[in-house]
Amino acid sequence: MTDKSPTPNTTDANPPRKDKKLNSNAIIAVVLILAGLGVLLYPVLATQWNNYQQSRAAEAYSQLEKGVPPEVLNKAWEEAQQYNADLGDIDPGDAWTSADDESSPAYQRYLNYLSVLNETEAMGRIVLPSIKSDLPIFHGTSDRVLARGVGHLYGTDLPVGAPGELGEDGTIPPAPPEGRLSALSAHTGIQNATLWDNLNQIKKGDPVYVAAAGEKLKYEVRDIEIVTPDKTSLLRRTPNKDLVTLITCTPYGINTHRLIITAERVPMDPQEESVFVGQGTTWQWWMWAILAAAAIIVLLLVRWWRKNFRKQEDKEGPATSGTGDTAES
Repeated sequence: MTDKSPTPNTTDANPPRKDKKLNSNAIIAVVLILAGLGVLLYPVLATQWNNYQQSRAAEAYSQLEKGVPPEVLNKAWEEAQQYNADLGDIDPGDAWTSADDESSPAYQRYLNYLSVLNETEAMGRIVLPSIKSDLPIFHGTSDRVLARGVGHLYGTDLPVGAPGELGEDGTIPPAPPEGRLSALSAHTGIQNATLWDNLNQIKKGDPVYVAAAGEKLKYEVRDIEIVTPDKTSLLRRTPNKDLVTLITCTPYGINTHRLIITAERVPMDPQEESVFVGQGTTWQWWMWAILAAAAIIVLLLVRWWRKNFRKQEDKEGPATSGTGDTAES
């Protein structure tokens, strides 16, 4: 009798190396695609995180302000008004090309005004509802300041408006004969932060809200101009006008000119104080474009993976079935 030993099934014992190589390549491809998605999404996530932090800092200013005794806030307000009265009419220069002497005694004294909160360096808060911007205001326009929020241009009036109290019917105090003008500046096109990227969407008539030393002021946009950096005459007072001026670079990413928005103080309805509750974060068009691209890539990746997985199942199915038939015979 001839002994017929069963032939070893080399197919089961040693699966094809080609399939193993295919699986390894697929895993490497998926890892690389996911890494690419991370790089693609990073600017969106970083920008929104920084926007959240800046908005939270602005809201924190108002919350911390509530814990300051009224007499301390009143004193800070009066001192700021006196600072403005003593300031005179000077040309502050451009926020980006003119460097302040931060070591000078005058600048060091300036830093003490409106510094009523120990927990934050902010002197105030500015809200632009039409573009969902809510940012803290800091002293000066150094690179460090402009990376965190809005800078007050040294040499212009502190953002406390004209001296005097509101009338019983809410009327605002008249501006002094020499006028008042507070210039506030923020970046456009800075990496990983929105700041005032959308300031060019502001229109005449849009409201501007400022909070400082326990007081809340409302301004209304009157004029919008694009000028060269050396045209700083728009940053000087106008007689009998209580103004705030918003400044940023333009065009986006080129920054050869300045967008200057001038707003004049108007009465504020008490109900409008709700704008200081919070404006949320702003989503730019490029963020939506990146998210859409990422979603498409993920869908294509899932589709490719499922297709590849089904092919693998189809290959393993007949092999498993063939092994079972051999065992039964």
